[in-house]
Amino acid sequence: MRAIPIQFVQPNSHLGEDLYTAEGKILLRMGTLLTENLITKIKNNKIFTVYIIDIHSDIQVNRLLEQSFRAKGTMLIKAIFDDAASGSSILDHHYELSTYADDVLYELKSYQQQTLEYVDVKNVNAYLYSSALNIALISSLIAWHLGYNDEMVKHIFIGAIYHDIGIALLPPRIIYKDTTLTTEEKMMIINHPSIGYKYVKERSFLSAYTKTIVYQHHECLDGTGYPQRIKGNEVHPIAQIVGVADVYDAMTSDRPYKRAVPPNEALEYIIGVAGTKFDSSIVDAFIKMIAPYPRGSIVRLSNGSVGVVETLNKDFPLRPVLNVITKEGDSYHYESLNLIKHPNLVITETVYDLI
Repeated sequence: MRAIPIQFVQPNSHLGEDLYTAEGKILLRMGTLLTENLITKIKNNKIFTVYIIDIHSDIQVNRLLEQSFRAKGTMLIKAIFDDAASGSSILDHHYELSTYADDVLYELKSYQQQTLEYVDVKNVNAYLYSSALNIALISSLIAWHLGYNDEMVKHIFIGAIYHDIGIALLPPRIIYKDTTLTTEEKMMIINHPSIGYKYVKERSFLSAYTKTIVYQHHECLDGTGYPQRIKGNEVHPIAQIVGVADVYDAMTSDRPYKRAVPPNEALEYIIGVAGTKFDSSIVDAFIKMIAPYPRGSIVRLSNGSVGVVETLNKDFPLRPVLNVITKEGDSYHYESLNLIKHPNLVITETVYDLI
């Protein structure tokens, strides 16, 4: 299967995974044959990227979590954020989150040595909650790659869940605005780490690690981050871990005001700011676990050929094995091509409109 923007989905494609509403209810089941009406239904539910299975990409990518388990976590995070926004106690839901974290990390640990090739498909209206969970998952994998023990990984997971609680405390009209923000609204967004920190520092059941992540996840080594503009060793490494995961998730996710970019573009950006904005060792750990071209993706090569990503070369993520596609009449033919053996060829773009 492959993730593609909804505008490129062709009728008679099959849905590659379950889709959920913003309330956590099943919208469409995996395997559903997509008609024009169903494609419109997906758009109306503010889902702008979907996984499909077609004649070119029947590969099942490795998901970090089973979809219903992920949806359960998203709804738990929503409950915590809604309670915080309404002034209610989050304590009971926090204890539920701690148990959920134990279950997730038990499942996730088996993925430590695997390349992350799954791009999280989000309902835009539930972005804040599903993003928090996805960032927690990615942050945990980075932390394990860096040698953190399981206890510390759980602290990072919980901190990543809460990292944007300051956003949840803003007026909904700002959170879900799909037009240009005013200067005042932009300042409120920039201040969300301070708003979040003011909230979490009063909760004694939240660890100092969580509070640090909430306050510092947008800080950069070169002092260009916010809200404190601290730099260098003043920025805690665990905040940097969550910061890297946050940037990747933000770039590869559909938002109310922008559409997602492919994983390779997000990866290229993060590599480009290693050593300036982000600690190089954290970026190195991150890039070792991310597939810039996930299996099932269709890509174009510098010679004009088009192929499906079949196998990932772990030590050379930009040089996967492809099945190059040729068409004769109404039939497609596939020929294996290992890019490691063809250094003169490079991938130039991800292709979505091949049928």
